[in-house]
Amino acid sequence: MKIALIVEPGATPSSVMLTLDMVNIASRYPEVEGCRLDLLSIAGGPVRLSPPVSVETQAMPAVLTGYTAVILPGFFAGDAATLIEAAGTFWQPVIARLRLLPDDTLVAASCYGTFVLGESGLLDDVEATTTWWFRDLFRQRYPRVRLDADLAVADGGRCITAGAMTAHADMTLHVLRRLFGASLARRVGNIMLVDGVRISQRPFMMLRRRFEDPLIQRATDWLATQVEVGISTEMLADALHVSYRTLHRRFQSAAGMSPLAYLQDLRVEQAKEMLECTSLSLEQIVGKVGYSDVSAFRRLFARRAGVSPMQYRQRFRR
Repeated sequence: MKIALIVEPGATPSSVMLTLDMVNIASRYPEVEGCRLDLLSIAGGPVRLSPPVSVETQAMPAVLTGYTAVILPGFFAGDAATLIEAAGTFWQPVIARLRLLPDDTLVAASCYGTFVLGESGLLDDVEATTTWWFRDLFRQRYPRVRLDADLAVADGGRCITAGAMTAHADMTLHVLRRLFGASLARRVGNIMLVDGVRISQRPFMMLRRRFEDPLIQRATDWLATQVEVGISTEMLADALHVSYRTLHRRFQSAAGMSPLAYLQDLRVEQAKEMLECTSLSLEQIVGKVGYSDVSAFRRLFARRAGVSPMQYRQRFRR
């Protein structure tokens, strides 16, 4: 059995090394005996992942037949435009090979690698996930993909996708589970301290605070100062000296949500900070973010964060 790990300049060192470590640990067990992990790149030879880290790779064959699984780690891209440009240019030789893979080849990608897989068309009509901060971009560019960006790892059958950075460890463990069984995956997970039960990216999602539209930047800055008091979107429009209709339209365009939804998310974000960094009771926190109904805020928090306030505090308390 052979596994291909496609490594190009800028690949995240953590995802590459995690794959190497986990497959190396798995290879100690009889059921994985003879399994080979090949590091492939378009040009072959040494590939620099970051200034102090390089790995040696083989030149990628014209056809990736003979590999039971192909893994795409995440890579660095400065912004959305750079990511899309890379997927449409630099990664095209890889994408061409992905399209020629036999139907029984397992393909896995994490972080920005999911965009490469999206470009290949292999995710069409398949459940998948991606990095939570580019979920709207992914959905816009690949409308046929059944995207659920709340998921840390999504198993779409032939294709497995994962969210950002450390979700690559969960994804690799799931690849081992698919190839060699749950018992082997459990043994590797126990050694690596990876339980594979992280199912959601939602607790880690952060609210966007910077906007190119100056009106929306002023609006979000104003909202951030008014979280403790009961305010309405009409009050926000009056404070900015614009009509509610103009505010709502431009807010929806810039932030992808209404001003009221943004205010609710802002209150949840501030509650997260207090749950992490203070010993305030939930009732005190709810009052400080402008709510009087604790039960209503608990439901709002659970919808936005994917866990209850107390579960969030237990997990992230500093």
